[in-house]
Amino acid sequence: MKMDYYNITTQLTRGSFGTIHLCERIHNKQKLVLKQIALEMDDKQLQAAKNEVAVLKSLNHPNIIQYYDSYDRKGIFYIVMEYASNGTLQNLIQEERPNHFPPQFVMDLFCQILMGLDHIHRKKVIHRDLKTENIFLTGLRGDVVKIGDFGISKMLVNENKANTIIGTCNYLAPELCNGESYNTKSDIWALGCILYELCAMEKLFTGTVSNVVLSIASGRKKLVNTKLYGKQMQEIIDMMLQIDPNKRPDTIDLMTDPDIFSTLYSLGGCLGCIDE
Repeated sequence: MKMDYYNITTQLTRGSFGTIHLCERIHNKQKLVLKQIALEMDDKQLQAAKNEVAVLKSLNHPNIIQYYDSYDRKGIFYIVMEYASNGTLQNLIQEERPNHFPPQFVMDLFCQILMGLDHIHRKKVIHRDLKTENIFLTGLRGDVVKIGDFGISKMLVNENKANTIIGTCNYLAPELCNGESYNTKSDIWALGCILYELCAMEKLFTGTVSNVVLSIASGRKKLVNTKLYGKQMQEIIDMMLQIDPNKRPDTIDLMTDPDIFSTLYSLGGCLGCIDE
């Protein structure tokens, strides 16, 4: 039995979808995350779990949570994934307030998210819920980024656009707010929101759902502290937060931008680990 390979140690979270545990591989004590979903739950929740597995199987990048295994046993569906030991980007921001991150640290985190997102988009996948809560941190210094939580990701086939309105309202692109079809450029919008949040230590759009949607659709923006981060940082954010998705850059455009490429180069980035 595959379950016999793992020793469950701690419950991390519990929600309507199921339970997430920290566990160890018995033979080498490697820490892993084990998601448990009861099969008797409704089809939508089970399909979300299977969708996450299908997406994770297609991805292999150092800035994306690694998938290891999945199986079912006695009415429970299990997903085994990489464990990020230093929490989420949202946790890090909350802990740092009211201080601000140094500009280079912001760019280091942003570029890692960008490289992971480039790999995702090359695999014809839209993440659809890119946010600080779904950006995980690991590494000895807690500065290695891992994009996770692909439960609502959308596989794109033949450049088709998605139509399901889904995601977290603070990071929704205008086209989703307007009920229009969307593509990978909706993730670019969310990435712009994340970069703003890394600089300002607060979400770009806050308030009630209706107020957030209105602010997004109307193009209201807040500015970062350019004395600390420079006008180039604001320009990068503005590029990603254009109302018209066709005017937003894609991941390659961003990675070849001179103000971003220098950090990618210093990180030893492989420009998204380009795949054939």
